[in-house]
Amino acid sequence: MSENRVLLIACEMLKDELLLAMERTQVRPEILWIEKGLHSTPERLRAVLQETIDAASETYGTILMGMAYCGGALDGICSRAATLVIPRFDDCIRLLLSTQPGETAADCRSLYFTKQWMISDRYIVREFEDYLRTYGERRGKKIIQAMIRNYRELRLLDSGAYDVSQYEAALAADAAALGLKHGVQTGSIRVLEKLLLQQHDDEFLVLPPGEVLTQRQFFSWDKIGI
Repeated sequence: MSENRVLLIACEMLKDELLLAMERTQVRPEILWIEKGLHSTPERLRAVLQETIDAASETYGTILMGMAYCGGALDGICSRAATLVIPRFDDCIRLLLSTQPGETAADCRSLYFTKQWMISDRYIVREFEDYLRTYGERRGKKIIQAMIRNYRELRLLDSGAYDVSQYEAALAADAAALGLKHGVQTGSIRVLEKLLLQQHDDEFLVLPPGEVLTQRQFFSWDKIGI
């Protein structure tokens, strides 16, 4: 194993932002992309991540995780021989909304999306279309309304990694179909840049070889980034 060799294991949901971060930092580690559809099943995502880490652990000195906690998918992961570095955020949207340490400018009444979310099968409109097909129009609409009753707006997150103007028309149409407002909110890739540059402060959990990640240590309340 080379102690200086670095691997980035990254979720495809953050692909646009990570590619931009690599361009800006000029840091281009070896990358293994994790299929974004695994988000819907945290247990399966955890198994894939652990298998990937196990296969890489003897080869790389440091494994950077290009993702957030992802619904508990990282709970219990461990690397036998490499150091694991994970951004200390509960999900990728909060990571991208963090424009400065200790702050994530999230509106709890808004549903946030990035380009990768909008083109994925897990995008809210496609999920609701599945409900209508599965339960019929009347029951499907009731389920949808129950799910979005506490929200007032769909927001596209402008991370700087793509041209948001190409998606605003679709966002407006989707919001209208759901009876919600819509808007664009500026985000940031600064955490991903810090990850690549190995500027690993309290916004990151650095896990030594052999140590198992636990929810308690990940969400330590005296840490920032949660």
